[in-house]
Amino acid sequence: MTATLAASAPRRVNPWLIGWVVALGFVALLQAYGRDDLAWAFKFPRDWVIPLRFWLSDLMKWLLNEFDLGLFTFRQFTRSIAWVIEQPYWLVKSLLSTGFLQGQGSGAVVLFPRISWVAIIGIVMLMGVYAKDRKLALLVGGCFFYLVLFGQWDSAMVTLSSIIIAVPFGVAGGLSLGILAYRSPGFERLIRPLLDLMQTVPVFAYLVPILILFGFGPVSAMIATIIYALPPMARVTILALRQVPAELTEFGAMAGCSRSQILWKIQIPAAKATL
Repeated sequence: MTATLAASAPRRVNPWLIGWVVALGFVALLQAYGRDDLAWAFKFPRDWVIPLRFWLSDLMKWLLNEFDLGLFTFRQFTRSIAWVIEQPYWLVKSLLSTGFLQGQGSGAVVLFPRISWVAIIGIVMLMGVYAKDRKLALLVGGCFFYLVLFGQWDSAMVTLSSIIIAVPFGVAGGLSLGILAYRSPGFERLIRPLLDLMQTVPVFAYLVPILILFGFGPVSAMIATIIYALPPMARVTILALRQVPAELTEFGAMAGCSRSQILWKIQIPAAKATL
């Protein structure tokens, strides 16, 4: 009896199917009768377009040409940041690539030569031994010797100079953001979409405004690299600090440590393996 009632019960129609049928019917009617009366549905009116690109262009012009911070302009502020970053870059580049020069162009005089490529390969091999073992040292040394063999040493040293300067800034910035986000859940919720955006947007997308703000040169490339390196470092810092056992933090608090002492003497060392 129960089986007979179940078999004779009306079959329930899937609401998603009804929705698709209605949507397709609406599209068919719109295509058939709405091209003349509803022209805006086929070609988006130009007056409705939000002129965001023009607003951003005007904002950049205003920042560079009119925005005054009192003692200095915004252009002077960004150029001073570029100058500060450029000084250690110039020092490292002189050591690795060009040497310390007096003058410019073909008439420049070498005051102090650059470090020999043999010495640099020896240094990186020693770093490989210190970091892991001899196999890593041989691998790193072979990679650097490859650059010498194929004539890419000079350009590689210029790139290495940028990396040597950009990486510490990226690590310090990402570590700071990660610590702040770990301590403040509200701050983490605030920067999480920004970190997602920074990781998904191609680096060349924000390289253009960086070039406008900081000028053309290696500093702009380093700033773009720093911005691109911040999100993963911040996320790794948050994850590493959360994996620190709560017992260690409680032990530090019981021992009378301050928040900064707990962070730098307990949590950061305990999270070093993940960092």
